[in-house]
Amino acid sequence: MEQIVPKQTKVKRFLVRKRDTLTAIVILGPMIFWWLVVSGFPTLFGFGLGFLDWVGIQAHPKFIWFDNFIRFFHDPMYYDALWRSVWMGALVAVTTLLAGFGAALLMNLPLFGKGVYRSIWYIPAVTSTVATTQIFNFFLDPTNGVINNFLKSLNMEPILWQFSIGWSVFWIVIYSIWKGVGGAALIWLAGLQSIDVTLYEAAEIDGAGRWGKLKYVTIPGLKPIATYIVITSLIAAIQIYEQVMFITGGGPYGKTEVLVYRIYKDAFWDFNLGMAGASSLIMAVIVFAATTLFYRRSIQDDRRTTIPIKSKKVGNET
Repeated sequence: MEQIVPKQTKVKRFLVRKRDTLTAIVILGPMIFWWLVVSGFPTLFGFGLGFLDWVGIQAHPKFIWFDNFIRFFHDPMYYDALWRSVWMGALVAVTTLLAGFGAALLMNLPLFGKGVYRSIWYIPAVTSTVATTQIFNFFLDPTNGVINNFLKSLNMEPILWQFSIGWSVFWIVIYSIWKGVGGAALIWLAGLQSIDVTLYEAAEIDGAGRWGKLKYVTIPGLKPIATYIVITSLIAAIQIYEQVMFITGGGPYGKTEVLVYRIYKDAFWDFNLGMAGASSLIMAVIVFAATTLFYRRSIQDDRRTTIPIKSKKVGNET
């Protein structure tokens, strides 16, 4: 009997493991298959295009190794678009995070009708980009725009917004911030509401004012969520595309053309699939490297700010 019990136990454990494995396959299998079909394989295929000379749908692709990547860094059209994506993305990300944090602080106040107030902030995030950019264009139209008509009524010269490089970049950045600040504010708000209220009460007992509570309670309490929101905001900001397409179309003279829009034009206007794939791979590597470096930096900062607690023996002194 002593030899039979272990065998039965092993059989039961095997059956339980097999059942759990089958359950996991049934639950996760369809999702993994769908992800591979919709995203995984197309992504790998797109990256593979970067090593091909393939211009035109009916053309025969030719393997050219790294020629597309070499061209990318030697053609001003591409590395200018890359640089524009980086600095515009960084500006949009930082401004969106700061504005979203300020909005979240206001949302967290005990105000009447704060639910409506929060919904108003989030409306731009859920509104169609095509519709909202057309509203922007309605205001910025150089001939019949609302702003220029108002300037004409004051006997002032109309401003050719979309024919000025500076103004075009300005409105793309403003639109991107307006579009993203609501989502950032809600994430910051979730972090604010997760902070224990007793910490604020303890800080108030210690004599801390509003600035002291913000500095020593709120900001340290938001560090876990800050890493997530900074990374996601940076990725979204670097991938600016729709607002460029619908507000300026990359103009004037291609000076607002960002890398994602350049990839779109290569793939669907010029049918240069090789350059589109190479540009996509370069952008993916840059975004991955930036997010990895920031994540590691945040972990290092957390370790530096962590104070080790050493146990001490307490005894009666004689």
